[in-house]
Amino acid sequence: MTSVIVCDDHGIIRSGIARILETTPDFQLMASPSTGTRLMETLQHVKPDLLVLDIRLTDCSGLDLLGQISIVAPETRVVMLSMYGAKGYIDKAKARGARGYITKECLDEELVSVLHAVMRDEGFISFPSATPNTGSREKFSEANIDALSSRELEVMKLIASGLTNTEIGEELTVSPRTVESHRASIQRKLMIRTRAELARVARDAGLLD
Repeated sequence: MTSVIVCDDHGIIRSGIARILETTPDFQLMASPSTGTRLMETLQHVKPDLLVLDIRLTDCSGLDLLGQISIVAPETRVVMLSMYGAKGYIDKAKARGARGYITKECLDEELVSVLHAVMRDEGFISFPSATPNTGSREKFSEANIDALSSRELEVMKLIASGLTNTEIGEELTVSPRTVESHRASIQRKLMIRTRAELARVARDAGLLD
């Protein structure tokens, strides 16, 4: 029996993965913490075979936890879970010791497949494949969105949703000038010039899903 811990800050995702594991005979869910802090506390007492870890938690980055996890639970194999399939995220996850990477749109049988492959020591496994595709989607989905901060991702999503700087400021409790500063930083990092391009990057990267 393969023991598993799932760490994600969205209850519906944790419940969904729990359901998947419960219907797969060779997996056993041991715990499902919702924050990085609770995860590290859990790993002091439970050393699972597998850890499914959200790349962006409310209190920290899942990528930043990989180093700590390798010390506390060195035998645990980590599979990163993310909304974003950008190659930059996948490369960072692999470089920091994760054994697999799967996007949240690819749950159910794809998740089970990745977990089985990781337990078979088939090398780093990603789903969808990290192999670049051709066409405009590749250009925008890999437009260095991993370089953006959590707040910049929030602003980018709201801009792409059609909100004005004033509306975004009210949503995030900041001034319109601060929103504009974030927008300028986003466009500089992504090397884009218009809100339309920004919206397209957000859509292709899955921020609006």
